Amino acid sequence: MNPMKTKILLSVAIVLVIGLAAGAFWWLRRPQVITFSDDSKVTLLAVEYGKRHAPPNVKAPAASTTARTAAARRVNGSFTTTNDTLVLWVRQEFDATQNQFHNFQYFVYDQAGTACVGNSMTRAGNGPQGNSITAIQLDAFPRRQGKFIVRALENGNGGQEMSDQKFVIANPVHGAFANWTAEPLPATKEDDDLSVTLTKLAAGADSPSQRDQDNPDDPANKGVQATFTVSQNGKPVTNWRPVSIETSDATGNHVNGGITQNNWQDNNDTVAYQYGLWPDEPAWKLRVGFSEQSDFSDSEVWSVQNIPLEPGRRQDFMNGVRNNTNSVFAEADLNGVHVKIFPGKLFTDAAANSRQAGGFQVQMAPPPPAGMQMTIVKLTDDQGEDVQRNGTSVSRSATSSTYGYLFNDLGNAKSLNFTIALHKSHFFEFTVKPETEKP
Repeated sequence: MNPMKTKILLSVAIVLVIGLAAGAFWWLRRPQVITFSDDSKVTLLAVEYGKRHAPPNVKAPAASTTARTAAARRVNGSFTTTNDTLVLWVRQEFDATQNQFHNFQYFVYDQAGTACVGNSMTRAGNGPQGNSITAIQLDAFPRRQGKFIVRALENGNGGQEMSDQKFVIANPVHGAFANWTAEPLPATKEDDDLSVTLTKLAAGADSPSQRDQDNPDDPANKGVQATFTVSQNGKPVTNWRPVSIETSDATGNHVNGGITQNNWQDNNDTVAYQYGLWPDEPAWKLRVGFSEQSDFSDSEVWSVQNIPLEPGRRQDFMNGVRNNTNSVFAEADLNGVHVKIFPGKLFTDAAANSRQAGGFQVQMAPPPPAGMQMTIVKLTDDQGEDVQRNGTSVSRSATSSTYGYLFNDLGNAKSLNFTIALHKSHFFEFTVKPETEKP
């Protein structure tokens, strides 16, 4: 063969090999994208683990002068965490021209899909609404596995949709961890005159919170079930119930569980909550806060009548919770804490089938001491009908804690009547192995 032709063929072969290698490299490094049926999408931009967090070096979305100024105040979305923390940086895109409520939630699964937890925090980043770079903070993930899965849930006035597509995340802390030893059940703990016994703990239990409507066995639709008995001064009581459950494990995971059901029967209190952790761990550590529900002292109770209901947008209401921009209707000192009540809102932008038609806010400044619990003793409208609450949001700072309570349709109601109690909770710790409920 002609030597010149041989050189040309060799050069072409080398170019092809380089091209194929470059193409393979691009394919492996291409951004992971989750797309929803309305063409909204979230794109994984970067994964980082540590204490200092900054948006990835990508082109920021176009923003108005106001948005750019706000981003500058956030130091381009950078932040620090006290402990080493896993953060996913994503670009969130959706049609913002409809001026409707819209957000995304993220859920972390093990590779086998046996359980999942929600992200602990979403931090706003650069860019305008509908096209922003956002930090997703994960305080719990399957640390014993080399890789794990993240799915996204789109929420909006049009409903919600759980993604079929997934992000696959390489575990930055994969390695050996210690194992905790579980104590046998039943297990009893005491705090002052209150005694609590945990008799059962089951992961994968049915939950009323349904996020993946197409798959009832999806772990996002499951929770944890725990059964307790409670005694005060040695006698069984039923006016104390769990209001908070924190779950941790030996690998460094930590998650706060939201209690979704509470049922007393034959002196046994069975609660369901989301989320626990991964049930193949040798043990979970539960820190359970119990709150009194009745028989409060006079110094713990405050009643406010005729709180007005005013029209307003849901987004403005939520911004008011975060920014404390709403006007005060009533205020008082309660059990050593200054409490403010704000006018209620009837949402003008709620969808016809929305279960959240309005809300009201309570602020405590300074924040209540650790271990203090606020309980809504009674909430009625101006017709004397009980108001059904449907969700809670909390905004905390060094100077105040503001609670936003959402409620269902109130019909023609014009005002609310409100009684709260501010009182001390009791906390109990259990280190136990959960059993697993089969679907």
